[in-house]
Amino acid sequence: MKLFNWSKDDQEDKTDLSRVEFLQMENDRLLDQIESLKLDVTELEAENKAMADQLSRSGFMRRIIRIGMGLAVLALTYALLVLVGERNSNLPWLILIEAAFIIFMGRGEEK
Repeated sequence: MKLFNWSKDDQEDKTDLSRVEFLQMENDRLLDQIESLKLDVTELEAENKAMADQLSRSGFMRRIIRIGMGLAVLALTYALLVLVGERNSNLPWLILIEAAFIIFMGRGEEK
């Protein structure tokens, strides 16, 4: 009868069991963190979509697009006038008139 005869195998089994329990707890903790991060990402995606919708509904985006198109037209006009050989004294006036038109075009729908 082995009443007080502890073996090394019993102690190793206990340490293996405690390691397994520790790894399971660590795994559970990491899974919880992953789930919380997934929820955070979902919330951020919803907030991003809401902000994009709000920006697209506002006139700011349309105004920026119109002003950008106007600036592109301004650059093309300048290139065309230089290519045609317009006198240098008229170029600043023509470009200033076109720039004023672009600014007024950007303010068109503020009513």
